[in-house]
Amino acid sequence: MEKLKLVCFDLDDTLIREIHSVMLPCILNGKEREHSLIQEQEEKGVIDYISADYLRAELLFGLEEDKIAQSFLEIAKPLKNIKKVVEILHKENIRCIVITVGPMQVAKVVCDIWGFDDYYGSNYEVVEGVFTGKILNYIGAEEKILCLQDFCENNNIKPEECIAVGDGSTDIPIFEYCGKSIAINSSWEVRERAMYAVETDDLTDILSYI
Repeated sequence: MEKLKLVCFDLDDTLIREIHSVMLPCILNGKEREHSLIQEQEEKGVIDYISADYLRAELLFGLEEDKIAQSFLEIAKPLKNIKKVVEILHKENIRCIVITVGPMQVAKVVCDIWGFDDYYGSNYEVVEGVFTGKILNYIGAEEKILCLQDFCENNNIKPEECIAVGDGSTDIPIFEYCGKSIAINSSWEVRERAMYAVETDDLTDILSYI
């Protein structure tokens, strides 16, 4: 571990499963059915994932932001031992960050609960503590790279000193940027683009690859 300085984690289907970061606030806002309809359109190829996320954002209209922190652990389905892994890595002076396509407001809660060093995500507009249903700055696959580069530049970390952990197609550019990559609970296509792959419900299983 002596040369590693950073582990970059995706959020949806990497740290939390089934209930995604934008789905969670939709549930809190009583819009689970509407979310499911958008999900069906995306899965059928009627709309792409970016258009789907903008439609999902509209479902957050009127939700109080602080409800996410209040109810996150009641709704989210995280992998086991996330906090333990972060603590183990911190003992080795390895920083841990979260970069997600989902709302930065959810990523912040994840960061606070499990002790990550920083977070990046799409900026869903909040005015006076309430979601407006708009996205001010969307983070897609290429933007995730820019987020990682921003953190690395501000902390004097080289690409070869980073490991990326993720599951989806939006993680592939980060896999290619980092010195090492771990696909977790991913499709075969994503697995082929990573250096290592693991199927697990316990995050400590990635430690043997770090």
